[in-house]
Amino acid sequence: MKMHSYNTGILTKRLINKATSDSVWDLGNKVLYDLCAKHPAHKDAAVIIAKLILVGRTYAAALERRRKFLDYVGDRFYLEVVVPKISQSRIDGWLTQLNKIRTVDEHTSQTILEVHFKVMGLFENISGLEKRSLASKYLHFHFPELFYIYDKRAKNGLSKLSSILNSVDRNDYPFDKEYSKLFLKCLRLRKHIQENYRVFLTPRQIDKLLIFLANKS
Repeated sequence: MKMHSYNTGILTKRLINKATSDSVWDLGNKVLYDLCAKHPAHKDAAVIIAKLILVGRTYAAALERRRKFLDYVGDRFYLEVVVPKISQSRIDGWLTQLNKIRTVDEHTSQTILEVHFKVMGLFENISGLEKRSLASKYLHFHFPELFYIYDKRAKNGLSKLSSILNSVDRNDYPFDKEYSKLFLKCLRLRKHIQENYRVFLTPRQIDKLLIFLANKS
């Protein structure tokens, strides 16, 4: 494949290489990946609480964050609200669909985005708040090759690559439009980097790259 010379101003090979390098955060993330890989189901109260608290609070997207309801204090919210609603939901069935996905394409993207939409709705039903970011992060640690992380830093990083990404048509995705937009832009960014820099980035590495871009003045 012929290499093309792109002068995007902010996206450089050095920055891409930095996104693939080791980080002091890798060990902490590995703990979360291992936890979700070892305990993928949502029937045991201890597992449900551990995964939601560790992912949510580590990534500043906790289920109780800015919660407007004061009926439950401290641990009671998780024990009396979160655990029953999660364990009685269809979340394990939704996640089972993802086990069959080996490549992300037009067909499988629909399934991925639909699962995010359902998990986001489940979290919103529990907390009364829009939990787009938590849903993306929670699903990412269960399926690190399928889900991109949604938060302000990722959005800011992508906004600096408008010359590469342009607009994304979201009409074909009748799920959460905000996450669909970020997801499709991340796919387009990964394809651009693979074709022009011969580097294939994972969703985690894409997230690292977007954080670096968001932090650049």
